Amino acid sequence: WNIFDFIIVALSLLELGLEGVQGLSVLRSFRLLRVFKLAKSWPTLNLLISIMGRTMGALGNLIFVLCIIIFIFAVMGMQLFGKNYFDNVDKFPGGEMPRWNFINFMHSFMIVFRVLCGEWIESMWDCMLVGDWSCIPFFLATVVIGNLVVLNLFLALLLS
Repeated sequence: WNIFDFIIVALSLLELGLEGVQGLSVLRSFRLLRVFKLAKSWPTLNLLISIMGRTMGALGNLIFVLCIIIFIFAVMGMQLFGKNYFDNVDKFPGGEMPRWNFINFMHSFMIVFRVLCGEWIESMWDCMLVGDWSCIPFFLATVVIGNLVVLNLFLALLLS
């Protein structure tokens, strides 16, 4: 722990020496690492930190599965609805393409990520404006499969 304290103090002194330089507020965040020293005297925090450390390997697998799910739904959305956005751009207010669309993979990926975060209504209405009712099963499948699979995998990870 003495080496840990030395590193924290050295970074703090470095920050004080470089006070006029912009963008070094990141060094202040290293002071927050001192909280981990409490784990020695606080058994519950020690238990939580050890559980988090043991699950880091399996968390990589969970992130990999999540990326595959997002990739699959992004490609499906791009193939099913991407052309509709080009053909019906005049249906949007002002005749402008909405920011959230299925035109290319990046935008499709961002929409699927947004759906998994719970903000899917606006994107679904835009999709229904240019397409038809086939957007509803796609968005519902994305919400159900994405959220439930990720939730179940995460709970299984925590319980193991």
